[in-house]
Amino acid sequence: MAIATIYVTLILDGYKTFSQVPTHIKPEVKRQLEQLGYPELAQ
Repeated sequence: MAIATIYVTLILDGYKTFSQVPTHIKPEVKRQLEQLGYPELAQ
């Protein structure tokens, strides 16, 4: 899901937080952050 990847990038760059991610893509964003080694950003 491309939009999830965009949100992951925004979170990693500090422009968004996990709480700002739309509910319907939170599971995918969380999965990607965990795969990248940043599970603490998916809180």
